[in-house]
Amino acid sequence: MTIKQDIRIQRRLLVTFVPQAWINDMAIPIGKPELKDATTHLLQLSLAEIHGLKDKDASSDEFVDAIAWAHYGPYEVQAVEAVKYYFAVQDLREITQEMLDEARLGLLSEQAQVQHQTHPESALEHWIVTYGEGALMFSCQAEGIGHAIEQCENANPGETVLGAFLVPSTSDHANAMAANLQRANNAITAGELTPV
Repeated sequence: MTIKQDIRIQRRLLVTFVPQAWINDMAIPIGKPELKDATTHLLQLSLAEIHGLKDKDASSDEFVDAIAWAHYGPYEVQAVEAVKYYFAVQDLREITQEMLDEARLGLLSEQAQVQHQTHPESALEHWIVTYGEGALMFSCQAEGIGHAIEQCENANPGETVLGAFLVPSTSDHANAMAANLQRANNAITAGELTPV
C-alpha cells in the first residue's frame, strides 16, 4: 500500500444510529436515524473483529453508546457500509492489518484519499447550532451533531453551546434558511439587531 503524503489526516467513521422502542414486544424504529462518530471504537477493534462486523448485530451495536446519547431503549447501528467507505474497500475482508495500523496513525491510503476527495460531501448534512447569551445561531455543513458543535466552538471560542438541530434536507429551502440565519446572526453580532 502506498501512502501519498506522510501527514496526519483527520477522518471520521460515521455510523447510522437507529433509535427504537418496544412496541408489542417488537423493537420498532422511532425518530430519524442519526449519524454518530464511532472512529475511536473502530480503531480499538482488532482486524478479526472488523472482518466479523455485521449490521443488526451486537458487533455493530457496540459502535454507539446509546446511554451517552440519552437513549435507554433498543436500537440498531448500521456500520458495515461506513467501515467499507472509511477504508475505501468493497468488502470488509479486504481490510489489511497495514491499513488498520495506518488508520490508527492518521494516515490515509492513496485509494482512500481519492475516494474521500471525490465524495467529501457524501456524509455532510446541514446543521444549526445555537450558542451564546443571546441564543445566536451558527449554520454549518457537518458529519453529525458533534462535528457541528465542534465547528461552532472553533468559530466562537469561549461561547456556550446551547443546542443543535439538523435542518431538513430540501436543499434550496435549507440553504435559504441558513443564509437568512447567518445574516441575522451577523446583524445581531454587529449590534444592528437585538435578539428577542
